[in-house]
Amino acid sequence: MIEFADILKASKKFSPLSAKIIPFHHPVEITWEPVSAGTGNYLEDSVKETYDVGHLAPEQTDFGVRISGDSMEPLYHTGDVAWIQKKDSLANGEIGIFYLNGNTYIKELHDEPDGVYLISLNQKYRPIQVLESDSFKIFGKVIGKCKGAEIPGFH
Repeated sequence: MIEFADILKASKKFSPLSAKIIPFHHPVEITWEPVSAGTGNYLEDSVKETYDVGHLAPEQTDFGVRISGDSMEPLYHTGDVAWIQKKDSLANGEIGIFYLNGNTYIKELHDEPDGVYLISLNQKYRPIQVLESDSFKIFGKVIGKCKGAEIPGFH
C-alpha cells in the first residue's frame, strides 16, 4: 500500500517545511500586595510589576494577584498567582477578586435571597455578608492560576 506522503515525495512537488519556533510573550502586571484567601488585604494602591508570563496566563488576563491564606484551598494556595479578567459584575458562583471595606479578597460570589455573600472554598471560614452600607467593588473574575515559582523572575 502506497502512503500519501510517499506519493508527494515522489512527485518532487513536496518539500518539508522548516518550522521556526517563536516564543510567546505575554506581559502581565502582578500586584505586590497579595489578595487575601482569609481575612482580607488591600489591593488598589498596591505596587505592581510586569512579568512576561508566556503561556502561564490565559490570553484574556488583565492582571495577576498573589494569593495569601488558606480560605480558598484546596483550589488556591499561598504563593499562587491568580489571573484576573477585569469585570464589573460576576455570575452567581463565580470566583473573583473583591474589595470590601478596605480589604481585598479572593472569594466565590453568592447572590442569595437574603443577601450577597463572599464564600470561601475552605469550610473552616464563615461566609462574609456584603451589606448595602458596605464599600464594595468587584475587580474582576479569576480565569486561571499558576504557582508563583513558575513565573520567570517572580519573587
